[in-house]
Amino acid sequence: MHTILVVLSMDEKQRRLLESKAPDASFVYRDQKTVPEEDVGKADVILGNVPAAYLQNVPKLRWLQLDSAGSDSYAALPAFRQEGTLLTNASGCYGVLISEYMVGAALLLSVGFHKYRDQQTARIWRDGDQAKTVSGSRTLVVGLGDIGSHFAKSMDALGSTVTAIRRTSGPKPSFVESVHTLKDLPTLLPEADIVGVCLPQSPETMNVFDAEAFAAMKPGAFLINVGRGSAVDADALTEALRSGRLGGAVLDVFRPEPLPQDHPLWAEPNAMITPHIAGLDEQPDAHGKIIALCTRNLEHFMKGEPLESLVDPETGYRKK
Repeated sequence: MHTILVVLSMDEKQRRLLESKAPDASFVYRDQKTVPEEDVGKADVILGNVPAAYLQNVPKLRWLQLDSAGSDSYAALPAFRQEGTLLTNASGCYGVLISEYMVGAALLLSVGFHKYRDQQTARIWRDGDQAKTVSGSRTLVVGLGDIGSHFAKSMDALGSTVTAIRRTSGPKPSFVESVHTLKDLPTLLPEADIVGVCLPQSPETMNVFDAEAFAAMKPGAFLINVGRGSAVDADALTEALRSGRLGGAVLDVFRPEPLPQDHPLWAEPNAMITPHIAGLDEQPDAHGKIIALCTRNLEHFMKGEPLESLVDPETGYRKK
């Protein structure tokens, strides 16, 4: 009999539907923030993120379903290198939510709302710089996965010409002018007014945006990062903002997190910082999609069928 540990909040209807997919299993429900390590060790199926430290010795575990799209820190664990232990993530559940954050950031930067907020705090009535428009701009989406695709589609609808970068070549979506790989980044940056970064963490994406990349960007361009903080050199970004090379940045992810209190980015007027909240799974739309994914995947698991959003432990990426 399977022991299924669930650390996701569910209402009674969602629980009944989930349990109907494995009627003979033993379900254990725990709070995600206080789940005992002992319960993790007893489970052969876990639905929801548990502390990675609890997964160092889990011989019974056969499948972990994450509620996050990012899975690199889990994929690196020895537990998922052993044959028969599966890891799935929640890629596909956050596209709408996080892309709307990115669109909002692009519009905010273009109008300069952050500057007016600072003026409001200081009780200053003063005209600002002339607003830019998203319509007629060029957007570069770095990471054309679920989130990046939703963002690209939205920016295209707003009248921006969209170019995209993804890990491997493939078909070009109708809402993208052209698709490239990371090796083309230096030639694409000088043309982009808005750069949206949706990269996962991997050896290939570490410090992709360094001093050299910022020097190549179009003067006055905007940067939006919702992927992983490891993709951006925060010190180089601070200097690019301070020098005026970049027009502004909206940042939801950092390395490390939280951003140290003494980091100069906090005081940079053209940087807007949010505490990794662009993809909060408590948001109803995203949370509902996560629960639905868990339910479908549990049914697949019990029937011996392939799972959705299966992660390749060698790369940390979702398998196609």
